[in-house]
Amino acid sequence: MADGAQSLLDRRFQVVVGKGGVGRTLVASAIALRSARSGRRTLLLEVNAPDNCAATLGVAPAVDVPREVMSELYLCRMTPEGAMREYALLVLKFKALYTLVFENRLVKYLLRSIPSLGEFTMLGKAWYHAEERLPDGSLKYERVIIDAPATGHAITFLSVARTVADITPPGVMKDAAEKMAQLVESKDYSALHVVTLPEEMPVNEGLEMLAAGRGKLRMTAGVGFVNRRLPSLVSSAEATTIDALDPKAPGLGPYLQAVAGRRARERFQGAHEQRFREASGLPVLTIPELGPGPPALEEVVQILGGSKP
Repeated sequence: MADGAQSLLDRRFQVVVGKGGVGRTLVASAIALRSARSGRRTLLLEVNAPDNCAATLGVAPAVDVPREVMSELYLCRMTPEGAMREYALLVLKFKALYTLVFENRLVKYLLRSIPSLGEFTMLGKAWYHAEERLPDGSLKYERVIIDAPATGHAITFLSVARTVADITPPGVMKDAAEKMAQLVESKDYSALHVVTLPEEMPVNEGLEMLAAGRGKLRMTAGVGFVNRRLPSLVSSAEATTIDALDPKAPGLGPYLQAVAGRRARERFQGAHEQRFREASGLPVLTIPELGPGPPALEEVVQILGGSKP
């Protein structure tokens, strides 16, 4: 793996984005597992999703409260309700006061009507864990990896702190939002990784997300991942031999058509992978077509340069 990719995968705060269905959770889980195996206390955060990270890792879900699921690897699925409760308790200090105010039906209704409040509190929770300290003053989590929502929602989630910091009058909320925004925008600690498939629409969305990351989000571009790339079915020598065969020969036609279709698919994927590499300018790692389950996760960890268990 290139040194540029290596250093980006070692940053303290990493966010993995991409179009829905491209394998974003697989990549985020592999990055987190690689980090944990290197001896770094690592927190994998999932943003209001149906426990995809837990399923990928093969562990029980951990909702709203981080839990160690493997050695040095902690997992937490954040929810808007849980993040709001945690934030309110940090501010109000007393659970009874929280219950009195935030469990009120009218207050709940008003809170649900505030645009992007859920994203703001979940990003605040991510910032809190990224800065959380142990009694000796060291970081509780040396790396925080976020499996972000699909592209459009991810932009809202990551941009909300800067928006609040820029428009809110001086006070506690503005100060908190500025700290959150500074973490997202940090040139030294943060990275935005983009996952795509070697197909037209996922590549287009991946490039759009990258442009938003570099522009609106002010984030450092990380590593690009091209997932589900078909391996070559035949070698160059075998292809030459196949091309010389007569498709009209008895019994050969269906087999040659199948091989031709597969090779055309490989060329199609190769063209879109090359387009992503050239347009993104990122260090790019290619992940082959893999089956489901833990073996796929282990193979991606190896591609990232991680150690075996």
